[in-house]
Amino acid sequence: MISAIFSLALTTGAPRVVRGSRIEHVCGNPSLGPEKDRAYSKEIVRAALTALTTEVTEPTLFEPAIP
Repeated sequence: MISAIFSLALTTGAPRVVRGSRIEHVCGNPSLGPEKDRAYSKEIVRAALTALTTEVTEPTLFEPAIP
């Protein structure tokens, strides 16, 4: 799950949570400008792919690398 409210997702038992940007723009940040927003979005998606391929035994937070 990609969530801007990651703490809520973790406490409700979501096994894999990726920290999103903001509630209204979970997979990006338009205030960064087009190029940086796209790079940030890619990092969130990369973190989500890593989360999907990582074995977990408890709710785990995955942080995107901030460009």
